[in-house]
Amino acid sequence: IIHSHDWLTYPAGIHAKQVSGKKLVIHVHATDFDRSRGNVNPTVYAIEKNGMDNADHILCVSELTRQTVITKYHQHPDKVSTLHNAVTPLSQEILDIVPKKIPGEKVVTFLGRITMQKGPEYFVEAASMVLKRTKNIRFCMAGSGDMMNDMIRLAAARGISDRFHFPGFMRGRQVYECLKASDVYIMPSVSEPFGISPLEAMQCDVPTIISKQSGCAEILDKCIKTDYWDIHAMADAIYSICNNESLYEYLKVEGRNEVNQITWENVALKLRKVYEKVMGW
Repeated sequence: IIHSHDWLTYPAGIHAKQVSGKKLVIHVHATDFDRSRGNVNPTVYAIEKNGMDNADHILCVSELTRQTVITKYHQHPDKVSTLHNAVTPLSQEILDIVPKKIPGEKVVTFLGRITMQKGPEYFVEAASMVLKRTKNIRFCMAGSGDMMNDMIRLAAARGISDRFHFPGFMRGRQVYECLKASDVYIMPSVSEPFGISPLEAMQCDVPTIISKQSGCAEILDKCIKTDYWDIHAMADAIYSICNNESLYEYLKVEGRNEVNQITWENVALKLRKVYEKVMGW
């Protein structure tokens, strides 16, 4: 079987199928509808559609993405299946990181690309609402992207720059140091095919808020889910977690327990069944 991941590899996958006669499975981690908020690049769309048309089977990282493939790319439902992602267990080095907490202060973190797909402006607006009710919370927008300067200006316009931090792009250990220092993690994505970062936050005992418009919302229950545009619900959730110790503890413990059951081994077993179906075994 030829297994081709995302649009950049589809032409190679199709060529490999043509010269070898082997079955082609393509794996959709995102479509241009997700990346562009609907302002689709016709060249990218054509490559994505051609890959799907030529595939023997299409895997999607969420039911959300599967429905996009069926409705926007006109694929037969029987040809498209959902295979949710998982998360890698934390190494001992990461588990041993001692969180750096500020006494009397809570930290709410957004960590990811600062682009329109990730909904960073909703995070800033929700932060502004929370800070009208309390002053003991700091907000961290970790990452980089084409909207970063706009978000810095928006935080300034809302008068919350003194409680807002932009540490920039993070990798490896830095990500986990940031997560472990956080009291709340939030992913307000406008369109997120899956979204592994909330799972990583939950592994680190961080109560998590995610948008209902994300694939991981299909498999996570021990977190708070809001619509990406509902900054009132987002602000209420942030305030509640930071001020209600029992809610904080519940989401921290149950979130970690839930995410520890979401393993790549289970994903691999499901993938093998797809391979066997494609091969007619």
